[in-house]
Amino acid sequence: MTRALRPQTTSTSAADEAAVALRAAGYRLTLPRIAVIEAVTRARRMLSTDEILVRARRIHPRVGLATVYRCIDMLDRIGYFQRAQIGGKTYVTACSDEKLHYHLVCSKCRAVSEVVVEQAADALRQWMAEAGFQAQAGAIEVIGLCQTCRSPIERVGRSNGPGQPRQQAGRQPKHHDDNRSQQQ
Repeated sequence: MTRALRPQTTSTSAADEAAVALRAAGYRLTLPRIAVIEAVTRARRMLSTDEILVRARRIHPRVGLATVYRCIDMLDRIGYFQRAQIGGKTYVTACSDEKLHYHLVCSKCRAVSEVVVEQAADALRQWMAEAGFQAQAGAIEVIGLCQTCRSPIERVGRSNGPGQPRQQAGRQPKHHDDNRSQQQ
């Protein structure tokens, strides 16, 4: 199984690529639109439209909320921004990867990591071909909590995974190997 985990693209080159794609799609490249692109591509997490507005205004003070929405729509249509629903609110991240991949999105801090799992991508491509389905976007969002945001209190009482017993507060799960090493 090929698996790659990498942080979301945040470089200026991503902003440059999005700007070139926007112009190639026939849209004007204005300073407020460049500010919105920069705000989203610099972020290491998903942003709400309000957060994008605040960050974009730091770059260009004349950015308006309507510009933010229009720019998000344009870049979503041409495949450079992705939206996700978290807790009933829409968030945006920069993503221009055309390969099928997953975004692991933390619902608390909204950090984004991209995961490419070739076996899962191959199975999904096969299913789409059999169904006659043509995908228009290549990312699937998986919403959860990142390791940093999962406090020990939140982990207590949750299963350690499929077929694993629940962990009780203040106790570490015992493994058979632990007993053997103590007896020797």
